[in-house]
Amino acid sequence: MENRKEFFDHHASSWDAQRHYEGQEQHLLSVVESFGLSEGDRVLDIGTGTGVLLPLIRGAIGSQGALMAMDFSFRMLAEAKRRPLSHGDTLINASVEAIPFRSGEFDEITCFSAFPHFPNKATSLMEMVRVLKPGGGLSIAHLKSVEEMNEFHRHVGGAVSRDHLPPPDRLLRLMEDCGLGDVTIVNKPGKFLAKGRKG
Repeated sequence: MENRKEFFDHHASSWDAQRHYEGQEQHLLSVVESFGLSEGDRVLDIGTGTGVLLPLIRGAIGSQGALMAMDFSFRMLAEAKRRPLSHGDTLINASVEAIPFRSGEFDEITCFSAFPHFPNKATSLMEMVRVLKPGGGLSIAHLKSVEEMNEFHRHVGGAVSRDHLPPPDRLLRLMEDCGLGDVTIVNKPGKFLAKGRKG
């Protein structure tokens, strides 16, 4: 984990430019729309990084919604703090394997472009499900397919060279084993989306 923290801390200031997010506004909006958020939802964005989705999530949940965002990289959160956040939006430096919230606290959990970097994926999923309300939804999304994402990390090398997104059939079993139902997974070039609801 320390190697990963150092990696993300080191790249935080140039992260958005490296990912060309400025030219992908419509794709990012489509990602947030795919989450199916509702006005007034209480949302936790896990692995928020530079917070690229936070203004869009806020737009989806409206002024009555609550938005929390967490990441294990302090410097990534420092970049996220530069975004036009709403009053009450909260940034938290924490690990997904020990989410600092009570059980059943959130309507929706979103996880964009972060899941491959969680070393213990089963533990991470269990924690995410724990803090969901019954009937609450979890969404894991990427702007790449499983194959594209895993090849990208191999190419980047270093601390993230072995960070992988599980194949859809394995991830589906993991999500179901962790207490999620109605699991659906879309895996195609330029898009990955896994969704489930807490039973």
